[in-house]
Amino acid sequence: MQFDELFLRSLAAQGIRNCFGIVGGEAEVLQFDEATGVRFYLTRHEFVAGIMADVCGRISGQPQMCWSTFGPGLTNMATGASSGMLDRSPMLVASAQIPRAQIRYNLSHQCIDNVAFMTPITKASNQLEAWSDLRNIVPESLKLAVDDLPGPVYLSVPLDLLGQQVPDKDAEQLLVSLSPPRRSMPPPPQETDLSAAVQMIAQARYPMIAIGNQVIRDNAQEAVKRYAESMHIPIICSLAAKGAIPEDHPLFLTAANKYLDGVYRRPILAELFSNVDLMILIGYDFGEDMKPVLWGIDKKTIVVNSFNVDMGEIFRPTLLCLGDLHESLGYLQNKGVGKAGLDTKHLALKDFLDKRVPDNIPIGKTDIARVISSISMVLGSGGILCSDVGLHKQYAGLLAKTYRPNRFLCSNVCGSFGFGLPAGMAAKLSCPDEKVVVICGDGGFHSTSQDLETVARYNIPIVIVVITDSAFGLIKYYQHLNHRPSNYNMTHFTPVDFTQLAQANGIISTRVDHVDDLMSTLNTVFETGRPHLIELPVHYDYDLLKHVV
Repeated sequence: MQFDELFLRSLAAQGIRNCFGIVGGEAEVLQFDEATGVRFYLTRHEFVAGIMADVCGRISGQPQMCWSTFGPGLTNMATGASSGMLDRSPMLVASAQIPRAQIRYNLSHQCIDNVAFMTPITKASNQLEAWSDLRNIVPESLKLAVDDLPGPVYLSVPLDLLGQQVPDKDAEQLLVSLSPPRRSMPPPPQETDLSAAVQMIAQARYPMIAIGNQVIRDNAQEAVKRYAESMHIPIICSLAAKGAIPEDHPLFLTAANKYLDGVYRRPILAELFSNVDLMILIGYDFGEDMKPVLWGIDKKTIVVNSFNVDMGEIFRPTLLCLGDLHESLGYLQNKGVGKAGLDTKHLALKDFLDKRVPDNIPIGKTDIARVISSISMVLGSGGILCSDVGLHKQYAGLLAKTYRPNRFLCSNVCGSFGFGLPAGMAAKLSCPDEKVVVICGDGGFHSTSQDLETVARYNIPIVIVVITDSAFGLIKYYQHLNHRPSNYNMTHFTPVDFTQLAQANGIISTRVDHVDDLMSTLNTVFETGRPHLIELPVHYDYDLLKHVV
């Protein structure tokens, strides 16, 4: 058996079903054949391939694969790997390397030090040197991808190794020995830590629970809900943890980040945290941008997590409870004494937040909240909303109603521009029975719009909503924070007719000129069962914080 076939069959035996990418000169020996068990999706750009592997791994909890050729192929894919690293997605990033006898880093044609280049942005970075590495290096790498904080692992595969022959008997013995990686179970929690937590919570006048994405990765959302209900404690979450608790739950208040006040045009953060004297951070990840500055660094904090994410001096909780989340939450529930429930201020705030309607919408400005509301209503409780990066992401993350895990997807920790389109493709491939909407600004969308052709070629029935203002909206927002007008040369570009661009790539498209027509258009489009692009011009109010008094 040739090594390239054995390599792919060994990955299939370990649970990898999909590979996204672009093959280069290694095509002379590497053949992605569905007979190996790995389906190959050809993308137009390696970054897109990386994000697709990121999102497929995020949804499934098992590594999926992206592949690039040597040199610039790998450097193009690096941002996709960084996205998986920062947003905690298990994935296998692999690329070819030139024949080993020709390797001279930065001197030979398309030759860089693959392993050194990928080391800082992956959990492990290795080059395969012999077929026997499939016995140890590859399984160990895939196991590492799912353990603790999940993330990408990288494999460099020299061109000459791909063409080597492996004895059939050895190959078959190897394949029989392989199985998908299983995440190591976290250790049991320490009772002394949990007992201290029970006392702190009992002494608190008004605690609040904040949920991070580790709750979803550990499938602990029901345990969190039972604990919160037994204790009558209000709940918030990061954007990455949306859906861990259904957002219509009586104790759920809002997803939270630093944009809350601006999006709602009122001092939500002060209303949310002023009465809180203890934060219970469950599955908390500082990188998810729900930082202590939101609630006040003087407040006591308890972190309950399956393992430690040590932030050093940046953030040190008052008490750290590490170990199996189900066990920890069960202990806290059994030993805890319930609180009084939402106070009057939070009951009024919840009534306001549940409407998802910001205050003081300026006359003549497009109501972004209604864009998000229209999409949420069409998606219902099970559909998936994938947001690109930009000012619209903050509206989507804070205003979209999410009821199940992994039904709102964004590049939360990494913030990868262009994330939306490949995320939507991956979400639909992972959840083919769910409606998928991608919302993009024209800036982020046009950084990966070449892969509209990929959507059309594979007939992936997603709906892409491109809101257009011919500017980098989030950058204009930041410029306005100092009460200065935006620098036109830094933020604006020539308008693009995205409906024509979609049609040129084989995608049906519609221009909607008013948000009132968006919901009916979405419903009509979904009935076709085909991919579709909707362009909607918008006008942002960039001085959001001037409305907060």
